[in-house]
Amino acid sequence: MDMKKTTLTLIASSLLCALNPLTAYADDTQASGEYEHILVTANRTEQKISDIAGTVWLVNLEELQSQINAGHDFKTSLAQLIPSLDLASTTRTNYGQNMRGRQMVVMIDGVSLNSSRGISRHLDAIDPFNISRIEVLSGATAIYGGGSTGGVINIITKQGDEDNAVKIGIHSGFAGSDDLDTAIAGAYGFANAKTKARISIAYNKVNALYDGDGDAIVMDTTQSGLQYTDSLDLMASLSHKFTDTQSVSVMVQKYKNESDGEHGLYFGDNANALFGDMTRVEIRKGLDSDHIPKTERSLVNVNYVNSDIFSQTLNIQAFAREEIFDFYPRPRLSGNTIANFSSSEQNTDAHGFKFVLSGTLDKLSFAYGFDYDSEEFDALQTYYDTDIAQQSGGLVMQSIYAVDRYPGFEVDASALFAQIHYQVLDDLAVSAGYRRQNMDNTVHDFVGTGAAIKVTTGEVSSAQAIQGGNTDYNVNLFNLGVIYDINDNQQVWFNSAEAFELPNVAKFYGKGKYQQQDGSDSLTLVEGTIVDVNNSALAGIKTDSLELGWRFSNGDLSAQVAAYYTNSDHKITYDKKTLLIAVSDSKTRTRGIEAQVDYDISAAWRAGVATHLISSEAEDSNGDWKKVAVTQASSSKLTSYLAWQGGDLNVRLQSKTMFDLKDDANRKIDGYSLFDLTASYPLADGKVQFAINNLFDESYTTQWGKRAIYFYSPKYGPESLYDHKGRGRSFALTYQYNF
Repeated sequence: MDMKKTTLTLIASSLLCALNPLTAYADDTQASGEYEHILVTANRTEQKISDIAGTVWLVNLEELQSQINAGHDFKTSLAQLIPSLDLASTTRTNYGQNMRGRQMVVMIDGVSLNSSRGISRHLDAIDPFNISRIEVLSGATAIYGGGSTGGVINIITKQGDEDNAVKIGIHSGFAGSDDLDTAIAGAYGFANAKTKARISIAYNKVNALYDGDGDAIVMDTTQSGLQYTDSLDLMASLSHKFTDTQSVSVMVQKYKNESDGEHGLYFGDNANALFGDMTRVEIRKGLDSDHIPKTERSLVNVNYVNSDIFSQTLNIQAFAREEIFDFYPRPRLSGNTIANFSSSEQNTDAHGFKFVLSGTLDKLSFAYGFDYDSEEFDALQTYYDTDIAQQSGGLVMQSIYAVDRYPGFEVDASALFAQIHYQVLDDLAVSAGYRRQNMDNTVHDFVGTGAAIKVTTGEVSSAQAIQGGNTDYNVNLFNLGVIYDINDNQQVWFNSAEAFELPNVAKFYGKGKYQQQDGSDSLTLVEGTIVDVNNSALAGIKTDSLELGWRFSNGDLSAQVAAYYTNSDHKITYDKKTLLIAVSDSKTRTRGIEAQVDYDISAAWRAGVATHLISSEAEDSNGDWKKVAVTQASSSKLTSYLAWQGGDLNVRLQSKTMFDLKDDANRKIDGYSLFDLTASYPLADGKVQFAINNLFDESYTTQWGKRAIYFYSPKYGPESLYDHKGRGRSFALTYQYNF
């Protein structure tokens, strides 16, 4: 796609139809009121947007529902509503869906869903029916722990005083008898002067998906597709105010998104598609496997608040999170033969607590406290009878043994932090913060997967373990911001922040080549090939960020723009053969502009446009700057909308565009443009919404689909097996009744 041509076309169309209704200015209030919206994410305590020296967005309930009820999944909806968030895939993973080209932290009510393993299912975590609003902080931040190098998305769940509701919805492209998705949800809440409670259930079923050419989209056998899946989100919350100053709240969630266990990808007769014969590849019934793709997460979150502790507010939060991620049984090739079929189960258990005190003293507001998080990870790889799997075309998986997939590990992280905001003058404020991050990483002994297989199958009697051990990380993180009110309608700010992340522990350690000495029936490690804690400790990555921004609102027109520069002291690379990572001392840098404009054309018409323009580079071995590989870099994007309200009828035309992305190795991800048309109308009881998605039936490969080709082909089969298309034109109808 020609970037200049597409940009001019969409800017022209944006005069009629422009971006994203998400904004920090979530409703049509006057300028003085729009800056008064309160967020808790930016500085760990309640703060007005006008006091935040940084790019923040508030996704309100109405705007989120307008996307979800139009048939979009959660990942896609957020990409339409958050300017710096990359466009989404149509599979389960959100790998590479970065903010400002870097990793983001996703939280539910302040509890992080990120882990040191880095499995990209943070957005496969909650049914949007249970979301009240979403607070977004773009860019690196020193306030939160590992992984917040690109930004923070904090999902705030609904409480008992927000809604009693039922919702039903259907979604189809009418491309086949199995092209039908269904959704049903219900919630009941209770509230009085002291107590609020809510319980909800949300269920979604996805069947077949078809592309713009009317062909069934190939199921993702690597990170797992969404075809023929069922998701269930059970949530309950309770809060009680004991006194005028003390309250406690509890939230419990059980989320599960799982394949139906019947449908699988048929690789053709004798699995010939793996060698290039795609003529009979299809999704069909008959999958028989002990392991099927699923995301299963349990979360318990408890909060205690006391607003009168020496004229300060005390907040104590404790949480526990358990995750089970199962992957699809997939093949691996060795030359012209199938080496094996296998699938992995990866588990994370996490718990922790947060202690925050906050208050004000004249022109000074402050927050300080302590964080503690602990997580444990293990992974098992199950192998299946290759002959049976191949003869069935990849549908019948008979387990024969299982070995460790990655080294197990434990990470204990603790941090002291403090943040202040000082109103120097009536129109000038300064904020500053500090975080002392400590991480203790314990890696378990691990026998390499290939060697473990030989031991399990009796080919050898034993294999030397790659030694585990401990590493400690201690890092100081700072942030500094200045915000200046030009007048009542506009502000400028400057922000400098640091962030720290520990790269994927499981994919870094546990490497080593094995050899079998003559006359020996055991395997030993080859000296000089071992990657373990003692010989090659994993380097943490520190990221520095600079940002200059401006926001404006006068009631009819609101705008926000920020230019940023981030620089990291290390670089992550992927091994194409093993899919493991390496960390080098080379630097990486990202430069970009994030902007949005919304305009009330008249009482009936509203339009907007937003863009994220980004460039990412990394140092090579000679110290020269080169483009970051397309498997990791983010594409620039543009989104737009035009909305009309006539009486009770609301109509909206929106677009999203991903621009072409190229790297210096001549790899390319082609861009695309999509348009959606939605309409909503209130009935005597309830509200109905209708949508046509991918209005012009565009046929395109998603960003993840192209990356999957680069990651997995030809080692795991031909390119066409990983060319995951986006959904073609589809129609959604949703009815919701609040009582």
